[in-house]
Amino acid sequence: MKNNLIEKLIEVRDSTRVKVRFNDTDAMGIVHFKNYVVYFDDGFVSFMNNILSPKRIEDTLHEGTVFGVKKVDITYEGSAKFGDYVIVETQIKKIGTSSITFQHEIFREFDMVLLAKVECVRLAMELKTNKLLNVIDFFANYL
Repeated sequence: MKNNLIEKLIEVRDSTRVKVRFNDTDAMGIVHFKNYVVYFDDGFVSFMNNILSPKRIEDTLHEGTVFGVKKVDITYEGSAKFGDYVIVETQIKKIGTSSITFQHEIFREFDMVLLAKVECVRLAMELKTNKLLNVIDFFANYL
């Protein structure tokens, strides 16, 4: 059962579209590097809402389960500008006992040039106690 669930989750691919806002950019109108992390978060939310449907990641937060970030490793390949649309593609690379490693890639929509990629490790936690949760048990309860 658990291996089937892991395989099913690793097969999921999600894509979401984000418009580059003026306040995402620096004085040159180019997305400031720190804002790519926000786009990766948009990808995480879209991915989780896709797989938890009809449950929403917002619901799990209100119920006291969060997915805190432990590690982020970003490689920048290009840049987006104010007014561009970017596509954030998200998938799970690895599932541990209490962690999930996500892979995100951001592409500029009009030419699909890779702008940035990230590997992000998130921990499943109970918000009230900061106790780590078993990721597979979490998903088994919602899928």
